[in-house]
Order: sequence, then C-alpha cells, then structure tokens
Amino acid sequence: MTNSKITLPAAAMIAIAATWSAPSFATPVSSDIVTEVAVETSAANVIQSMADEAITELTDQSLAEDVRRKKFVALMDRYFAMDVVSRFVLGRYWRSISKDEIDEFAVLLQNYLALNYANQFKEFNGEQFVVGNETQKNKDTFVNSQFVRPDGPPVNIVWRMRVFDDSYKVIDVSIEGLSMGITQRDEFTSVIQQNNDDVSALTSALKAKTGL
Repeated sequence: MTNSKITLPAAAMIAIAATWSAPSFATPVSSDIVTEVAVETSAANVIQSMADEAITELTDQSLAEDVRRKKFVALMDRYFAMDVVSRFVLGRYWRSISKDEIDEFAVLLQNYLALNYANQFKEFNGEQFVVGNETQKNKDTFVNSQFVRPDGPPVNIVWRMRVFDDSYKVIDVSIEGLSMGITQRDEFTSVIQQNNDDVSALTSALKAKTGL
C-alpha cells in the first residue's frame, strides 16, 4: 500500500458496516484483463473521496444520532449502486416483487445499516485508512485498501466497483476475503424462508427496526 493515508478510517468503517452486494471476490484478480471505460476519475480516487467525505460529515462527536444516520444514508446514495445491492441481498426473491417494492427495500436497507453502524464513526481514534492499487477484471474494478490499527494487525479490504453512467459505484466489499454482500444475503434469505418465502415479512421487519 503506497497511496494516500487518512486518519480516522471512515471508509473502512463503511466497508465493515455495509454488509452487502454482488458475488464474493476473495479470489485474487489478474491485472492483465482490462476493460476500457471512459470515466471521470479512477476507482481508487472514488474510494479516497468517499473516505474524505465520511471524515468530514460523520466523525463529529457533537452530531445528533439521527443527523449522523441521515448523513450516512446520503453517503451511500453517492457512492453505492443501491439497486444492484438490493437485488443481490434479496437473492432469487427480488424477481418476485415489483420495481417499486425493490426501491422501497433499498431505502429500508440503507436506513437499517445506518441505524446499526453510523454512530460507530464517532469512536475512531488513531487508526489509518490506506488506499492502495486497483486492478480490473472484465467489467469490474477492484480497489485494495487496509485499515491500519495501532493495537493490532491491519485489516485488508477490497472494494468491488462498476461503472454506471460514467461513474464508479461500489457494488461489494470484501473484508479479509469475506464478501459482506453474501453475509447480508444469507441473513435476509433466512428471514424470508422462515416466513413462507414472503418478502413482505422482511420488509415489515426492516420497517419496524427503522421506524419507517
């Protein structure tokens, strides 16, 4: 890891918080498979920008909890492809609901994650988030990074990104080789299956937790 560092690794916390999207990419990717795309900035720069914004907007300890959660959701809106995320974490069940229901689920998912994780941003102290190199495989770009802790070994984080409308968006996060998307999908699939394959049961549970 040779690129820029930031104190208070907000983007790393998003990785840990955002347990979602797309198939696992724990297998190392080859840099000799390159897809040419016309984008405004590199994938690594997008991750760095996300981290910088998270520090600015989420780490102020004086923020009210509801304000921090709203800022967390806004950050996801800017940097994550939530339609892709939502379809993946619903697994095969996304095909059984309407587009409006998927859009509603995406909002609930964002608020559920914000409720669980946004306030952890005020706990950072002395860590660093290091953005490293990027590689490409087919239509996706993988950005390597590390969460460097003063009291333990670094945590390796890989961001899977894809171009949408000439801009990179995050579609998955792998922490030490584990796809966060698969983890969340397994949790949600279990809830749906326990309710006779009824997706509305999951939606109702998320509404109850988030108050939406």
